[in-house]
This record gives sequence, C-alpha cells and structure tokens, in this order.
Amino acid sequence: MEGYKIKKILNNNVVIAQKNTEELILIGKGIGFDFGKNGTIPEESVENVFTKQTSEMGENYQKVLQSIDSKIVGISEEIINYAEAELKVKLNDAVHISLPDHISFALKRIEKGVNIENPFLNELSALYPGEYRISVRAVELINERFNNNLPEDEAGFICLHIKAALTEKNVSESLAYTKKISQVMELIEKLTGKKLEKNSLAYIRTVTHINFMIERVENNKTVKNYLLDSIKKELFTEYSIGIKIAMKIEDLFSLDVPEDEIGYIALHIKRLVE
Repeated sequence: MEGYKIKKILNNNVVIAQKNTEELILIGKGIGFDFGKNGTIPEESVENVFTKQTSEMGENYQKVLQSIDSKIVGISEEIINYAEAELKVKLNDAVHISLPDHISFALKRIEKGVNIENPFLNELSALYPGEYRISVRAVELINERFNNNLPEDEAGFICLHIKAALTEKNVSESLAYTKKISQVMELIEKLTGKKLEKNSLAYIRTVTHINFMIERVENNKTVKNYLLDSIKKELFTEYSIGIKIAMKIEDLFSLDVPEDEIGYIALHIKRLVE
C-alpha cells in the first residue's frame, strides 16, 4: 500500500511518519488510532504535512520530541494546524518548537499550583482578535485533553506565539509591542482621571485605533482629518490630552504623529470618558 510509514504516534490525530527518506509530521483525524496497527497511512487520510527539515530546525524538533511529552507535541501540532486553517496562512516553522515548549511549561506551572496571570489580556484580544479566538479554543482543547484547568490568561500567551509565527517578530517583540500599547492606555486613564472599563467596546476600539494609527504613520499613510478644526475648538480638553498621548506614542515607538491623527485620538478619548 502506498502512503506514509508511521515511525511514532504522538496522539490519535498526529504522527511522525516517513516517505522515501523524508521524515514528516502528519495531522489527520484519527490517523494515529486507525492506522497505528498496520503502520501505513494513505495520503487521502492526511489533512496537513509538516516537513522535519534536516537542518538546525530538524535537530531542535528532535530535542523537543526527546524532552517533551509526546501528547503535548501532538496537541501543539493540532493547534498549529487549526490556526493555519483559520487564518489561511502557513505559520513560521519556529512555532513547532516554541509552542510545545511553552505549553509544557504552562502545564508544569499549573501542576505546581503557580498562578498564571497575563496583565495584557484585553490589549491582546483587541490587537489580535483572530489569533486570540484561536488561542481561547486552544486552551479549551488542552484542558479537555489533559483534564486540566489552564485559565483564559494562558490564551494570551498562546496568542503571542501565533502572532509571532505570522510575522518576522519573535514572541518577546510581540509582547514588548503589547506592553507599549498598554502603557499608552494607562496614560489615557491617568490624564482623563477615569477608570477605563477594559472589556468595553470603547476600550477595544481605542486600542485597535492606536494600533492601526501606528501602522499608518510607519507606512506614511496617515488619514486626512476634515474635522480637525472643529475638534480643536469643541473638544479642547480631549485634544489637549490627545497631544500628550501622541507625545507618549512618539516616545515609545520612535515616530512622528501628525495633527490629523491627534484629532482622531481626541475623538476616541471623548468616547472613552462618556
């Protein structure tokens, strides 16, 4: 029978197999369970294939397989496969190393009774809604499979791994960016003297707006604000706060925020304080 020769079963849905001389990770519903006995998987039963390169990546993956529980490696591959299907994009190879390593660490912490807290949960869900939604499902899946109780805070950390795998940034860079956005929101709270509801639509909209504004300024695609003159007159207080917020953004992200964008920040501040 033509197909893939099973070398190791990670779980019911993920196996390491060989075709010709190439070692591959295969994902498919029930393939480990259905074909484990005769050791060959037909091609039509495979949903996704990840090539274990013979380079440094392959060596690192080998270390992961030796040092981390097979079931954790298996569920990590399922999460990566799910993320790729949902986001319709191939994730960076490094996530095959970083994600199982992270999940293993999280499960060990929860077993030791260490509380997992993510102070940037609201910012992450606002900045990366697609990745965050996938990560919430990932945590549910881990808890079901390992009969555990990882909190939603853990979804924030998995979200960072998925986001990093979509870009050239690593996890620490994505986290640093999120921290900076959080600092901007803290300054808005301080300058307005109003406790901001982090779950509110206005908060999420403001975080999203600042994120896109930074992207626009970095790419020289700022938007003309035809309401600028009236904003300066009618929302004098909010515009004054907007200037200070823009200065903070300039300092944190090393860019120049134009007046038009300050006008939009003022509108968001008005919405936040109402």
